[in-house]
Amino acid sequence: MSAKALAKLPPIQRSSPPPAANVNSVISPRAGKNFVGLHGPSYQLSNIGDGAVHRLPEPQALKPFVDTKAGSLDTWPAHATAQAAARPSLPSSSSQRQRGLGGDDGGPHQSMVPKPKFLEQLEVFLKKELRNVDGGRGGPNETRLQAYREVFEYLIEDFKAYKPLFSAIKNEYEVMLSHQREKIRELEPLKSMLVTVSEQCDQKVMAMREDERQEMRDLKDEKIALLERIDAMKQDKISLQMQIEKLQEKIGETYQMYRDECDARKLLVSDINDLRYQQEDYQKAHGNQEATPAEAKEDPVKMKIALKRAREDLTDATQRLNEMIANYGDVVPRRDFEFLTADHQKLNEKYDALNEDHKQLMAEHDALLEVNQQIITQRDDFYQELENLKRTATPRPDWDRCAEVLEGGEERWSQISQGKKSDQLVTLLLKEIMGDGEGYEYFEPRGLADDVPVYMRYEGKLRKRKMDKVDVGILIKEIWKEKTKQNQERGDAPLEPMDTFLATFMRQKYPDEKSCFEWTYMMVSILEENEEDNHLALFYQILKGDMDEEVYHQQLTNLADVMDALTKADEEEGGEGTMNKDIFEHALREFFPIKDDDSIQALVDAAIDELKPEDESKLQYQELFTEEEDGTVGPFISTLRTQEKAEKLQYVEEIRRELEGKEEVPWRELQMAINVVDAEIDRPHIVQYVCRAFDVPQDKITTAEPVPLDVIVRRLQKSTVRRIGKLNSSELT
Repeated sequence: MSAKALAKLPPIQRSSPPPAANVNSVISPRAGKNFVGLHGPSYQLSNIGDGAVHRLPEPQALKPFVDTKAGSLDTWPAHATAQAAARPSLPSSSSQRQRGLGGDDGGPHQSMVPKPKFLEQLEVFLKKELRNVDGGRGGPNETRLQAYREVFEYLIEDFKAYKPLFSAIKNEYEVMLSHQREKIRELEPLKSMLVTVSEQCDQKVMAMREDERQEMRDLKDEKIALLERIDAMKQDKISLQMQIEKLQEKIGETYQMYRDECDARKLLVSDINDLRYQQEDYQKAHGNQEATPAEAKEDPVKMKIALKRAREDLTDATQRLNEMIANYGDVVPRRDFEFLTADHQKLNEKYDALNEDHKQLMAEHDALLEVNQQIITQRDDFYQELENLKRTATPRPDWDRCAEVLEGGEERWSQISQGKKSDQLVTLLLKEIMGDGEGYEYFEPRGLADDVPVYMRYEGKLRKRKMDKVDVGILIKEIWKEKTKQNQERGDAPLEPMDTFLATFMRQKYPDEKSCFEWTYMMVSILEENEEDNHLALFYQILKGDMDEEVYHQQLTNLADVMDALTKADEEEGGEGTMNKDIFEHALREFFPIKDDDSIQALVDAAIDELKPEDESKLQYQELFTEEEDGTVGPFISTLRTQEKAEKLQYVEEIRRELEGKEEVPWRELQMAINVVDAEIDRPHIVQYVCRAFDVPQDKITTAEPVPLDVIVRRLQKSTVRRIGKLNSSELT
């Protein structure tokens, strides 16, 4: 509220209390109850009724429940009793007795208990301010709230004892009002946005309704057109039905006509037969002289009729024959006509073909004449150029020397340099130096997608490098050497996947990115073409993730164990580095107790085929464990690896058959199936196989969830599982 409005507030009048009052009473004007407060002499208490400040006496001087005139408690209002006694009681209605704070107009019918002066002053001030603000119209607004706020501030300032509580109440209301204003201010843009969105939605709805109306109109038009088409088709159907009925009637008439004719013909044939029979009977009767007079009289008549009919038929036949001779005497037979027509048509086709060939030959002749003329002109030009070069040209360089340094050798150089001039050969050499020469083949890169292996993620043009199977084998041996070294450095840490390691290895070997991916793509291409080779196929399967890396290391370990077993057997026989066939076979049987006789014999035959000894009593067994520079091994090791692979697949297949019919397999059932298939297996191998099948560490196998049977089989086929004990007799059969 403004300062001018504050100045209108009347001053608060304070009066001194009666002399006998020793206790100050605080009365709540809202509830109409008395609250008596006792204080010591060091406190001051403000009286709500008149605002007087008193110095309180000692508490021992107070005498409750006695007359107030003798120094007892002084109740509020002090002057109410006298005024009530002096004023006669007036009857008042219930509505007048129950007037509120704002309904007291100060008339003669006001409450018997008068209000405190301070309260009356505040009410008068509040009414005056409200009339000045809105003329008493009411309604919530900020100006009316400010008037009530100032009245409340006067109350807070005057009631010292309740000032903290009133101030806290006022602050809470102010904070809440401020918070609500902020909320309203934040919601105003949302309201406008809501209105805008509502309008947009209404527009969209109207547009959709308009589209639906148009679509409904189109559908109605289409419906009308279809109805008209249906009516037309119905009319056509009726017309066709009528035509069918008419045709049926005509067919019936025609059928009846042919039927009558057929019947007449049958009757005529019957009459002819009767006449023939009668004639035969007559002849028989006349010949035997047994004919009766009646029959003799009938025979001449019949004969006349037959003769007459025969004469008529003869006349008709003669007439038709004469007409045929007159009409078709000079006509060629149809068979001859058709033969001549076909011969004529063949001759015409042959003539047309010869004519086309003649035209084509003439065109080719003209073209050859033009080419001949052009060649003559070019010959003259070349001859003139040759004469000029003979006079001005320097000695020609020996271009064949380039074949010694270019990739592909003399064969490729002769292929790409044939028919090129010196300037073109220089350009060709520059392209070769830049790596973009002619005659090269290129790969189609797979791109940078996530499903592409990391060692093949490249975009661009990749040339096929010159690499063969031997080069790939040498490179793979180098890769395995570095991978084994890295595995030893990592210790117990998990092994790095082969695809990631290959990408890192190729970048280190070929720093140029393009060359790195060219050699990588070429190596992968050769691996895909040679999947029948054991060591190349194993590396490619490990690279693709179809086989565990431990399989390669397990193969090397098995070969070392086999060589140690053979060396031990050789040392027992004298240690000469050779052994006969029987000792060699016996050593293999002791080292491979689970292999059958056919497998052992296959290994012995492969060893003899590889060594080709002059005397089978002296087998250089150590030569069986050598390999070529590219990692290629002999028949003995190849046969051994093939048998190991087949035995592993058979072992996993037996486990699968044991678990057949189960979609998901718990780890205990897999353990039980392995025990059934391989009764002599020990616990460490069982734990290793189960952990690999469920792809969990050993300490978490008991909490592993069931896994589908196909997943278990696939993981076991990728791992280093093998049979520990011998086959059962039932399995052998």
